[in-house]
Amino acid sequence: MAPNTPTAASSRTKNAKNTRASSDAGGAARSSGGAPEFTLSAEREAELLREAESLGDNASLFPGKLARRVIWASRIQLAAERDAADLVRTPFAEGEPELTREEIREFREKIELLRVVQSRWQAAQQRQERAAAAFEKPATEAVQIKQSLLRFFDLRFKKSPEGQKRLMAIRAGSGDADLVQDVSDLLLLCSEHAEAVHKAPRGEAAAADRLRELSPVLARMLADKTLSLETVRSRKLRDAAYTLVVNAERRLRAAAEYWYAGTDKLKDYAPFPASRGAYGGGEEEGDEGSASEEAEPEDGVAEEGESGDDEAGDDGKSP
Repeated sequence: MAPNTPTAASSRTKNAKNTRASSDAGGAARSSGGAPEFTLSAEREAELLREAESLGDNASLFPGKLARRVIWASRIQLAAERDAADLVRTPFAEGEPELTREEIREFREKIELLRVVQSRWQAAQQRQERAAAAFEKPATEAVQIKQSLLRFFDLRFKKSPEGQKRLMAIRAGSGDADLVQDVSDLLLLCSEHAEAVHKAPRGEAAAADRLRELSPVLARMLADKTLSLETVRSRKLRDAAYTLVVNAERRLRAAAEYWYAGTDKLKDYAPFPASRGAYGGGEEEGDEGSASEEAEPEDGVAEEGESGDDEAGDDGKSP
């Protein structure tokens, strides 16, 4: 019997599968903004972080839309690599350094740094939000016990101005930090009047014991939910990394305007389009007046629902 040979129909099916695979790969490349995958080395990341930290108070507030901004900046970087032969010959103003091919290549690293530090900031923020949610249950229980014990001490200190003054101080505070301190103050009163608390008929002794259990838990959770110095630093670094990207874009845009003003090539260097009312603060590239909302190409990138876009509570204001 003759061996099986591929039929014309099976060849067409195979070709169709190859075509779809090629199309899918092309779609994936387009969805990444046209930039190949890139990993920032630990050494280079450390160098860029030092550069970012050196900006100090000169950093711009990050306005959000990370995914779209990274894609936008990547397009500009690719266009600059393509046009590097022209751009490096731009006669910048006196005192401003010349644009180099190395600077154009490093723009890619700054874009990746922005992505990395944004992820770290979001992780820190999410940890803080989880800690805040976990704090609610024991805090609610502590408030109920606090009110119960305060009723007991109100009666006990009815004829004691000094005791009433201490109760007023406990009631005066508000907020989570004050609650933790109030618990500590109440436990001190319970210790000073341990015999009376033990004899009280409405479960005051058990309430004091439970409050004693809750006290260290609340103190630890309060520390977890409070914005730590490391969290503040991660946000400042994110803003500084964004500033590095913005500054690099502006130099490339200035060079492109010198060479390509009035041509279609200049569209590849358009600033990120300002979205009316979409940002809570920070400097917008669209404010330069050289591009409008219509400057954004139709690449199928959605305005909402992108990974890494505006995080909850990140309104552009520094903590």
